[in-house]
Amino acid sequence: MKKIISIIIVVVMLTSLFCVSVSAYDAIQTPGTYVGEALYTDIITYINHYAIPSWIVNGYPMVAVEDLNKYGFDTIWDSANKTLRIYRNYDKVYPDPIPVYLPANNLLGTKQCDVYASDVKVYINNYEYQIQGFSGIPGYTFIYVGDLTALGATMYFISQNKAVNIWINGMSIAEYQRPTSTKATTYNIPAATASSGGGSASSGVVYYDYIDENMPEWARATIQKLVNKGYIVGDANGRLRLTEEDLRYFVVNDRAGVYGD
Repeated sequence: MKKIISIIIVVVMLTSLFCVSVSAYDAIQTPGTYVGEALYTDIITYINHYAIPSWIVNGYPMVAVEDLNKYGFDTIWDSANKTLRIYRNYDKVYPDPIPVYLPANNLLGTKQCDVYASDVKVYINNYEYQIQGFSGIPGYTFIYVGDLTALGATMYFISQNKAVNIWINGMSIAEYQRPTSTKATTYNIPAATASSGGGSASSGVVYYDYIDENMPEWARATIQKLVNKGYIVGDANGRLRLTEEDLRYFVVNDRAGVYGD
């Protein structure tokens, strides 16, 4: 009997050691709230041993919701309500994984981009409950990978493999293989952000994605009017992607009465 109890204690300790927290937040954050920096890392995230691109933010791995479509899930975008819903699709037995590469050694631990709380609402299933969404790269919404446990997944961190493992039932399991080659990220990473989730200093252009304190005050009323009238519509994730030249053009037209009251 003592032997059985000892075995149970060891199993519980190992489970506690390797199990990663489901999430790193206590409540849904206000859109535009600065969360932290996404860092280049050699920790790889896997779903059934299929590697998936990921970030490390404040010590926790994040994945793009849009990428989950290739790993046994469906995501549904509702542009009218700016919501993303994540479902487990049991017909997706064989993933179509995205190539994952290790960052160059000189990039490890350095900033990839800034991360903000997104104004895109992310839900499990049919609005079962909301999980936190994050922005940082135009066109993508990120979540903590641990939130997939709400869809029946289990999650473990294997330190000796530098791996975060997600396991889901009903999907094939690949042979474990760690990436060995390095390559620049395929995401369009902005070098700097002017508005929560947008901006590119490398091209000399600053983008304003939201009508918030980052957008010049002289332009906010006009842009809000055009959004309300449906003249300006954001991208799939609600980002406006307006330059200062765009703002000035719209404001001049508005003052000239082009858009009415």
